[in-house]
Amino acid sequence: MSERIGLFADIHSNLEAFDACLQQASVLGVTRMVFLGDLVGYNADPVAVVDRVADLVHAGKAIAVMGNHDQAMFTDHSRLMNPVAWAANEWTRQQLESKHIEFLKQLPIMVKDGDACYVHASAYQPENWRYVNNDVSAWQCAEYSGEIYTFVGHEHDPMLFYQTEIGKLRRFKPHPGKDVPMPSHRRWVAVVGSVGQPRDGKPEACFAIFDPREQHMSFQRVPYDNYSAAEKVRRAGLPEMLADRLITAE
Repeated sequence: MSERIGLFADIHSNLEAFDACLQQASVLGVTRMVFLGDLVGYNADPVAVVDRVADLVHAGKAIAVMGNHDQAMFTDHSRLMNPVAWAANEWTRQQLESKHIEFLKQLPIMVKDGDACYVHASAYQPENWRYVNNDVSAWQCAEYSGEIYTFVGHEHDPMLFYQTEIGKLRRFKPHPGKDVPMPSHRRWVAVVGSVGQPRDGKPEACFAIFDPREQHMSFQRVPYDNYSAAEKVRRAGLPEMLADRLITAE
């Protein structure tokens, strides 16, 4: 039986988006899950999101890696983040209990499994939270990953990079719901997009599914009640632009 791995990045405390993606993943036959960091930050349900991911990890149904917003729950990132992001992180830290902080603290920064590497930002200096968003940064990521398949988050905009015959990596814009063949004679870097705060002008939540046996991947867009999620952000007293971004996805 073929394995179907659900890839979820940048949930950012958005429970409505997360629930919608989990439901769609179940419908599409996902058998295992990988969480590519930034469980928290920006939105209004950090406790519920961390609890849900922790339960899946502890049950052996998922693996998770650390994102920069996760690290900011126990490390001072005030100089590394813009004031809105840092204000949201300070609010988030006040909501979490010590068990949530400890779960985030023990997350690895990178995991390798079979021919795949899972990391929040680039596999090149992952502790520096570099973005993968062009051919050069994708090549660096693939080189330092050392694996055929590298899956990352952090960028909030889904994209796929493939290795050409001369070894360079080129960007390919995937179409939602369409299987993309990913033969193992090339190297691949996939930026899976954001569950909880898309930034590509489309407010639908993003996640992806990878089938290592069949060697293909699909990027999914999932409508959810983003207006309710935005209203929660406002009621929590978080910055207004964070609520607006759930509507405009910019």
